[in-house]
Amino acid sequence: MKVGVISIKYSYDELKKFIEEKIKSLRNELEFYESLLKMLERVSRTPERGEDRKLKEEVLALKDNEGNIVMTITATPSRIKVVPLIKIEAEHELIKSYLTRFLDEKKSSSISRVSRYDIKLADGYISEILIEGSFNEYFIIELEAALTYIINTISKSRSSD
Repeated sequence: MKVGVISIKYSYDELKKFIEEKIKSLRNELEFYESLLKMLERVSRTPERGEDRKLKEEVLALKDNEGNIVMTITATPSRIKVVPLIKIEAEHELIKSYLTRFLDEKKSSSISRVSRYDIKLADGYISEILIEGSFNEYFIIELEAALTYIINTISKSRSSD
């Protein structure tokens, strides 16, 4: 049996960069799950996925990591209106890849209750998001967690600039 020298395909810098990016990705995922857990702890009981308990009109205030109110959600059983109180660029990668994907999945899902959504813009920033369908508590918790994740990620990137 012939034993040879193992060649390394990646340089130290490439490997270091890969590991740093993986750590950053895992931190973001952890923060998302922590946000989701906070949302779940806020409700008195966790609604089951298939449960159709309807909402009454409800207004929620979303806060960033520093406790500042940065977004409001007005939810009724058939319509949700999200109004950002901070500037969120319409072309931000999280809006294009994460939020629209989340809403599209809710449109095509058999469990979904989203019939349509519209992201309204003003000067390149999101002015409001309107979502129509038939909603229960579980969907509101999911939406709130998704928006909290986006807000915290955007706030973090602004503070590191």
